[in-house]
Amino acid sequence: MVIYFAKRLLEMIPTIIGITLISFFIIHLAPGKPTDILSELNPKITPEAREKLEKYYGLDKPIIVQYGIWIKRLVKLDFGESFSTDKRPVWDKIKERLPITILINVLSLVLVILIAIPIGVSSATHQYSLYDKITTVVVFVGFAIPTFWLALLLMILFGVYLDWLPISGIKSLNYDSLSTVGKIRDMSSHLIMPVLLGAFGGLAGLFLHEKQYA
Repeated sequence: MVIYFAKRLLEMIPTIIGITLISFFIIHLAPGKPTDILSELNPKITPEAREKLEKYYGLDKPIIVQYGIWIKRLVKLDFGESFSTDKRPVWDKIKERLPITILINVLSLVLVILIAIPIGVSSATHQYSLYDKITTVVVFVGFAIPTFWLALLLMILFGVYLDWLPISGIKSLNYDSLSTVGKIRDMSSHLIMPVLLGAFGGLAGLFLHEKQYA
């Protein structure tokens, strides 16, 4: 178990680097420039003002230099200011959403452990049995399904057709007026789908690990 998580942590390093590269260069492939949102909405802006904006944000430099500057600021958790009307620091917006993101990922990890370890061990002890074949197929089918596509299906089924679960947000509009038990139930109903979908990615990997070493 410890070896598995250590390997996963080490694998995250090149993954994170790859994500930063892909994210940065894909954004620059989009037509226009990030400063267009500030300049296009102001028809009176002069070419000189546009150049000052580009220089201020470092857009006049080669793209590889821009990437280096961006990485340095990323390490310092300096994400600049939002281009939206509130002009708030991006890091402040991230901090507001970080606790719930961590909560969803922790709950998903716990769910993966609770499901994958027992199934992996029992499948290993009944190798080549019908149970082993069924569990292996089910796990890999779940792993192969694109999460975003499955999320849309679950939202349509449980949120629209059946009206069992909410499809957005983390709290209902009447959350503050609910009792303590009602608040727990309300937040739990909002977390069910994100947690289940978050658990899909790691289920097959941990299942195979436990099956191999059981």
